[in-house]
Amino acid sequence: MRRTHWAVRVSTLAGGAALLLVSGCGDSTKPSTGTIIPAAEVSDIGAAAGDEAEQSVSALTSPADQGLASPTAPAGCATVDDETDTDGDLAPDAATYTFALPACSFTGFRGGTLEITGTIVLSDPTPDAADLAATATLSDFTFAFTSPNADRTYSAVRNGTRTLTGNASGATLSNAITVVRSAPGRADATVVHNLLLTFTPAAGESLAFGAPLPDGSFTKTGTFTWSRGSVSRTFTVTTVEPLVWDASCTTDRKIASGEIRATLADGGYIRTVWSACGEDPARSYVPGGGA
Repeated sequence: MRRTHWAVRVSTLAGGAALLLVSGCGDSTKPSTGTIIPAAEVSDIGAAAGDEAEQSVSALTSPADQGLASPTAPAGCATVDDETDTDGDLAPDAATYTFALPACSFTGFRGGTLEITGTIVLSDPTPDAADLAATATLSDFTFAFTSPNADRTYSAVRNGTRTLTGNASGATLSNAITVVRSAPGRADATVVHNLLLTFTPAAGESLAFGAPLPDGSFTKTGTFTWSRGSVSRTFTVTTVEPLVWDASCTTDRKIASGEIRATLADGGYIRTVWSACGEDPARSYVPGGGA
């Protein structure tokens, strides 16, 4: 099997996959503009939103990694058909990365098993100009995590595109991704993301294609729609405090601080707060309408 510097490197699941679903009771039957969301649903929605935020971060410099890079991980598991890179900027002109079993099955992640399948087509929209630009098209790109704790077992299937633009002093990632999330004991949920992620390196740092993301901070804006059964909720995403990325953090959760809100039309919002690298964020729901 051919292994490349762009192929996914996984032994611990970075970013979004670290925000695992938790157990809970059934969904609310309130309309999408209602002010009551059950705690279990808040947890699931918050996990999905945080998942996409953190997974997108690594795509700022390594679009084929899609949030899976880890400093302790092996060389990779994906095979690639063509890594021609006309302008030498480390973004291939047009390459298909294929993730398949058994090569992309990893044991030992938090006592369980992680399996990655699907494809990413990575292309350079400016193949004759060296820059920080790339488009990643995800097709049935799937994380399937099996945990000894059934409440933390889940799968997420992604389809859509992520478009990267920028330079050494900053970058933006347009994220148009649909995710189908599955977990034992609950109906599947579909999350449609239309988000923009903007990253600014810390003073003295710079971005480089294929290199680990340096210290810095990012903001997230846009919308996402969460649907499960007859319930559909559309949220507007804002960044209350920029999310601080700590490149020196030795775990797979490198956001050290920051706050994102996902707000419904009536003003109610899900608050996601990161307080330390290596820890899952805290989530809570603040009802709208003066409640």
